[in-house]
Amino acid sequence: MAVGVCLTPIRIAAEIVRGLRPLEPTTWHAVTTPGTRAYHPLFGPLIVGELVVNAALLIWAGVLVYLFFARRRIFPVAMIAFMITRVAVQAVDVGLASIIPAAAARMGPAAYGGLAAGVLVALIWVPYLIKSRRVEATFVR
Repeated sequence: MAVGVCLTPIRIAAEIVRGLRPLEPTTWHAVTTPGTRAYHPLFGPLIVGELVVNAALLIWAGVLVYLFFARRRIFPVAMIAFMITRVAVQAVDVGLASIIPAAAARMGPAAYGGLAAGVLVALIWVPYLIKSRRVEATFVR
């Protein structure tokens, strides 16, 4: 679990960097200007929404790193909420992207694979965090 907790902020930061590419002027213009081939009214809000949500998740992941190493009692609850929130955000993101024709055309198996991986991780770690005696004995402060 420690490795995943430590790598999560790095992975989210990488997602934020990738999410900045559509903000380049030519790309932004192509997806937000009515009449262009890639235009869709949801494209701009989706891009900005992804960045805002990922920034919030990055802050949350940083707090989780602190809570984990400080062995805070609230860590298991915060981690469970984080995993469920992240899966919900990924599901909404995939759902909205599939509505936008230009985004749907570029969505491949990786988009659904990332969502499936998030669900699988949550299905494994949530019960562990709830039922494990080791978790109960570790996060006591």
